[in-house]
Amino acid sequence: MDKAREDSVREFHEVFGLTVGADPTVELLQLRRSLIDEETKELFSDIDAAIAHLKMGEAVPRELYANMLKELADVQVVISGTAVALKPLKELEEAFRRVHDSNMSKLGEDGKPLYREDGKVLKGPNYSEPDLSDLVP
Repeated sequence: MDKAREDSVREFHEVFGLTVGADPTVELLQLRRSLIDEETKELFSDIDAAIAHLKMGEAVPRELYANMLKELADVQVVISGTAVALKPLKELEEAFRRVHDSNMSKLGEDGKPLYREDGKVLKGPNYSEPDLSDLVP
């Protein structure tokens, strides 16, 4: 069985002497924010490049998709790293499961999704907000 993402990232943090399960500090929160921002900007740059190719009627190069995949993984690593580093956020896997369950409750009365004009899924009448309060100290 594969390790959970946070287990893999925890292993990385331990091997490289990075923070694991710490109480938040200004410095630690600033670092985690900076890492997420940096990796997200790199992903957005690749997405923008793919959009430019498509707008010109060109195929997106395979290499660009490969790099986008790498940047997506990097974003996941820094997000999981934030959960690993900060004790109050250690339950990311369970939080994800609950948010997924909540998202699945967004269907309309007819059991079909409701969409915003740009394609975003909207909350239906039976939407149930996830309760994550028991996951943080």
